[in-house]
Amino acid sequence: MIGKKKITGYLKHNNKKQIWRILISETDKLVIEERDVQTREVFFSCYDLSTKAKIFSNFQFEEKAWIGIEAVENDIIVFHFYLKPDMPQHKGFFAYDLKQKKILWQNETLTYFFSDNEKIVAFQQQFEGRFYVEIDLQTGEVIRNLGEEYAQVNLLKEETQAKKSYADYLFPEVFNPLKDDPEFDCIRNSISNFSFSGQVEYFQYGKSLFFTFHEKKDEKFTQHFYICDTTTGSLLYSAVLNKNIHQYAVDSFFLYKKFLFLIKEKQIIEIVKMDI
Repeated sequence: MIGKKKITGYLKHNNKKQIWRILISETDKLVIEERDVQTREVFFSCYDLSTKAKIFSNFQFEEKAWIGIEAVENDIIVFHFYLKPDMPQHKGFFAYDLKQKKILWQNETLTYFFSDNEKIVAFQQQFEGRFYVEIDLQTGEVIRNLGEEYAQVNLLKEETQAKKSYADYLFPEVFNPLKDDPEFDCIRNSISNFSFSGQVEYFQYGKSLFFTFHEKKDEKFTQHFYICDTTTGSLLYSAVLNKNIHQYAVDSFFLYKKFLFLIKEKQIIEIVKMDI
């Protein structure tokens, strides 16, 4: 249910596969990794958030199962391989350019560790320890040897992660029921109308509260999502994210800039544009 014109449906993605990862590039390219739970094949889709243009959908490489996304840097997706099928350990990776829609380069011997804008730090697994190198993101060429000193490389990774900004994102946290501020009355009033179970996840954006909670019925749960106006307590938007589930659903919504992402039934991404 959409209450006011300031909250409008924007984009919907549904390839009827399980959502695995959602990443957004610095240029607002939305990259989605999905898997078919029966065949284990992996599929990739990409949209331009600013225009809603579909760049590709249900895209696959020659290897259809044992690859995944490591990172997106400057509209280049870094994909990884697996050391062995059915094993979580990664080995080998390649760079795919979103603008040119082609693989730039591939490395089958190194393992991705982290990336920073125009470079990737990777390692060669040795009999004892690892040997680290720095790779050019555009060419795949080794531009610097970092050696075997894990502590130094790990410090470099921490410094790189600290530089990354998440100022455009809002992720939910668990609501503390002891918060008695009147602005949270809409949460308490909303859950009181249901056979509430579990915890409330929420975040506040301006004068609005975004939150999810679970209704329990016949040993199953329905996950509700609400947006309330904190000044009036009125309901601005509501949706059901999951029905008839056997356990609590988490990480089902987040805000990026003015785009609200809702993940429904583990398969559907609905994006709502906010102006509140």
